Amino acid sequence: MKRPLRWRIDGEPDFVLLDAIAGVVRDGGVVIIPTDTLYGLHASAVDANAIARIQACKVREGPKPLIVLCASLAQAIDLGVEIDESTRAALDAIWPAPLTAILPLREPVAASCGARTIGVRVPASSWLRGLATLAGPVASTSVNYAGQLPATSVDTIPHEIVERVDGIADAGVLEGQPSTIVSFCNDAPTVIRAGSFDFSQELWKKARKSL
Repeated sequence: MKRPLRWRIDGEPDFVLLDAIAGVVRDGGVVIIPTDTLYGLHASAVDANAIARIQACKVREGPKPLIVLCASLAQAIDLGVEIDESTRAALDAIWPAPLTAILPLREPVAASCGARTIGVRVPASSWLRGLATLAGPVASTSVNYAGQLPATSVDTIPHEIVERVDGIADAGVLEGQPSTIVSFCNDAPTVIRAGSFDFSQELWKKARKSL
């Protein structure tokens, strides 16, 4: 079995490293890389085969929609996200941040696994935004078997998952919290999962009023 490529990240990756990782993603590969929160499994959000490989890594009973990292809200809209102007402007004022927004889709994409909604994040990490610029929208999920705690270092990733991926970027130990997930599919935003971003209705009202 072919060994995955290995990269070391100290600080912000340079363009050569970033382009190498993006090339694997563009070619349909699955990579483990650090995010602005935790280590994650990543692949092209529009490549069904790559998404199926991520689902196999997680050993899930059935496919589950994945979060998508985008370079900008405009890229998410190009992916097919539907959003009204006031919500768009307010999210643009908040992002980049560890806030994942669940938004409606015009049509399902590979990462949504048949759903007409998708969780989208413009990450706080500038290099992750650069990756999405080079590779297109990137599907992301934590590195762990379904129901278990996420890996906080490359050394704690299960060997069976390592064998299934095409590349691994090691940035040492990560102790971040998962992103906050908020649904914007109804009239009022609903927090689905509390996380590293302190989202509140008051903050949302201020973001909208500041426009």
